[in-house]
Amino acid sequence: MKTSNSFSTFGGIALIVSGVLFLAQSLFLLPVPGPPLADSDLLSWLQDWKLHFAMADELLFFATLGVIPSIIVLYRLAKTAQAQTLLACGIMAIILPVNMVIVVILGRLAYPVYGIELDAESYRLLLSLYYGGVHTVALLWSAAVILICFVIRKSPLGKTVAYFGFAAGILQLVGAYPWLFNNVTIFVAQLMLCVWFVMLGIRMIGRRLE
Repeated sequence: MKTSNSFSTFGGIALIVSGVLFLAQSLFLLPVPGPPLADSDLLSWLQDWKLHFAMADELLFFATLGVIPSIIVLYRLAKTAQAQTLLACGIMAIILPVNMVIVVILGRLAYPVYGIELDAESYRLLLSLYYGGVHTVALLWSAAVILICFVIRKSPLGKTVAYFGFAAGILQLVGAYPWLFNNVTIFVAQLMLCVWFVMLGIRMIGRRLE
């Protein structure tokens, strides 16, 4: 069964928008330094970067939703390489709920809930969960992108998108360790993934996949 041109176009446009939103989210988090250890410094740090967390939270929510149609479109490549495509799309599907958990965590860092105040220890737990989630998502994107690019290389989507995706997927291994690399390095890794989203989305528009 072939994907209609209109749905491929919808999936491509959604992925382009998603890539732009993920990039905007990364830009908001780019200047945010690592969290300090002292209680008073940590609370001040959260207050200073509250707007950045809030904007990143909103952007991550909509960027994640934008990935859904593209997964459905990519799933149609299963006829070409069933095992690789199903595994890659399955990994992408796992990323979505993990991202939504990160959305909840970022939201709790940025927004008050019924005026409930948290102490520094509670914020440390939230931040640990946040960085753990970021680590998990980056590893999952690395595996999913590399796997799907093996399929894309032999599909109408083209080799250029596939080879760029290989590089973006490998760089996600760097993005999985934000506590080991500086913000600029992490941003470059995220930028590569966002550009790949846009490139893949453009190639999806108007194409009929099998």
